[in-house]
Amino acid sequence: MNDRHESPMLDGMCTPRVLVCFLLVAGCGSDGGGADLSSAVDLADVPDLGTTDLATFTPVLPPSLPIIPNHGGPVIASPQIVSLTWQSDSIAADLEAFDDWQVTSTFWSDLMAEWGVGPGTHAGSYRNPNPAPATLDEAAVTTLIDSAVTAGVVPTPTASIIYTIYPPSGTTVTQSGSFMGCVDFQAYHSVTTVKGKQAFYAIAPRCATTSGLSALDFTTWGMSHEVMEAASDPDPKLPAWLINTQSPTTPELGENADLCTGHPTKIQGHEVTRNYSNVAAMAGTRPCVPAPAGPMFGAFADLGEVTITPGTQTTVTVRFYSTAPLAAFPISAVARSADLTVALSRTTGKNGDTATLTITAAAGYVEYPGANLVDLRAISSGYQTRHNLIVHTP
Repeated sequence: MNDRHESPMLDGMCTPRVLVCFLLVAGCGSDGGGADLSSAVDLADVPDLGTTDLATFTPVLPPSLPIIPNHGGPVIASPQIVSLTWQSDSIAADLEAFDDWQVTSTFWSDLMAEWGVGPGTHAGSYRNPNPAPATLDEAAVTTLIDSAVTAGVVPTPTASIIYTIYPPSGTTVTQSGSFMGCVDFQAYHSVTTVKGKQAFYAIAPRCATTSGLSALDFTTWGMSHEVMEAASDPDPKLPAWLINTQSPTTPELGENADLCTGHPTKIQGHEVTRNYSNVAAMAGTRPCVPAPAGPMFGAFADLGEVTITPGTQTTVTVRFYSTAPLAAFPISAVARSADLTVALSRTTGKNGDTATLTITAAAGYVEYPGANLVDLRAISSGYQTRHNLIVHTP
């Protein structure tokens, strides 16, 4: 039996069947984890600090940032990465080099220490000489790992091994027969059973990309998200670090990298995700790290949740904030359900400004946790934040 955690399509919309495709929150900028999965903004053109007199500046107090609780499940303290690629893949060597770098890097140790995860090793690589399959679902992944273990080309599963699987272009990755890679998710991590042992793995399908990202960069971005989560929350039946309760103050459901789904950032030549930091969140600073210097900022709804009858419309007040002077920054509102339509009365502002958010629910709107959110996104000089509004039905 397989269980999964997905990294979502970054800017798409959930439909009722895709209940776990969006797991993100007050998030990161220049990062990863997707209906254009890769819709990045040119952050270099966004203004930075304003000229407000510090003596007269009064910050608007935002909602508290989420703190990811620990549920007591296992983590992988010293992960061992085993790469599975195909000989036909022109970037197989680059993907292996990424796996060799990530868990041994200072980037990894800096971001993962607070989750109980230390440096790892790249324990092996295997390039499959056979033609890549047309489709790869969970059952086929189990067979793939089992066959490689049986042939002695990869090590037998242990509590520390994470198999990273990189299907080449032309292979469609699916889950449960209906979740489609590059449509419903960018990548996912999961656990299966091989030779009677738990086998942890992460898989990143090869997606067509935009925003100037190469196929390699787009793939490593998604894989970095999943390997971080596979190490800090490997077993869905025994969760470790996970937000699994939706509320006005912590509307997000997901793992640490899920809370930082956004734009990619390049570290030491590799495109990777930022990761959430409870330490930074508790300090009220930018929680998706590594973060460029600057104050926390964003936009949030006066109400943490709103109730709307299908077929009607309602409005809420949105407030701009920053914890120190910041020039006017752009915001946007994105509904995660295709049956919700949202519009803002203004899309640029600074601390103390307000906007009106109009929400229209289609007659067929049904509330589903994870899809019943409106993302309020703000961008300023290399960083993005998100706050969410929960949309209930009576």
